[in-house]
Amino acid sequence: MRRILAFSVQLANRKLAIQMFAFAWLLLAGLNCGTENPVEETGDTPEAETRLTGTLRGDVQSIEGVLIQVRLLRDGQLVTQTETQASYELDAVAAGNYTLQISAKGHETKEIEVIVIAGQVVSPDKVTLDVLETPVSHLRGVLTNEGTGEPLGGINLQLTDKAGKAYETLTTAAGVFSFENLSVQQPFTLTIAHAGYEDKEVTVGPIPAAETLELTVELVPLQEPEKLDPGQGLSLGTEAPDFELPDGNGKLHALADYNADKNVVLIFYRGGW
Repeated sequence: MRRILAFSVQLANRKLAIQMFAFAWLLLAGLNCGTENPVEETGDTPEAETRLTGTLRGDVQSIEGVLIQVRLLRDGQLVTQTETQASYELDAVAAGNYTLQISAKGHETKEIEVIVIAGQVVSPDKVTLDVLETPVSHLRGVLTNEGTGEPLGGINLQLTDKAGKAYETLTTAAGVFSFENLSVQQPFTLTIAHAGYEDKEVTVGPIPAAETLELTVELVPLQEPEKLDPGQGLSLGTEAPDFELPDGNGKLHALADYNADKNVVLIFYRGGW
């Protein structure tokens, strides 16, 4: 009788477990059904993003034999730029306030405050650049990958004179960069920092008035970190994850507590035997 009673109890428990499993499965299925619509809605994200951007389109009085640089800055930081002989267009610009900077060799640089409106084309007034009366010099060059020789486009370059004044520019798709209307007879420092490449600093000697210094700059690509199989630890050159470990007195030390310019050495003491 005791055996029969025990078997009945076990059977009842099994039935209850099966019922609970079936209920959980139905609940999960219902939740999965509810997530179908949000997944489909992600297809509208690009359209939503485009609605938050606008276009700048305008004209500059052409200058014979001279390319005109059109740069767009936000809070003093270079966002995008283009070269033109007369007309320019900057697409997919995030809505907001900007400074439109227009320059050309031997001509005064003009800056215009513009407001980019989402979903609209904003057209500033036509710009005419006046000839500079003071002597200036110019710098133009090409930026390439040292390993492959391929041009590097869309990379930010900064040129600083001895007084600390900084000029910024972006390379074109062909790797071409230019700095116009520089102070004459003084040295400069060209600085380039870009992900995936070693930082580069080039000293540029004084450039005579009305001349353009041609420069070729190569960036050295960083080596890919050695990849190890799972369980072999961190690969050489990879970034260590943030962690905390106790010292011999039990006090916790976090990797984030140490400055980036300090070396951190981990020693694991196995204790006495």
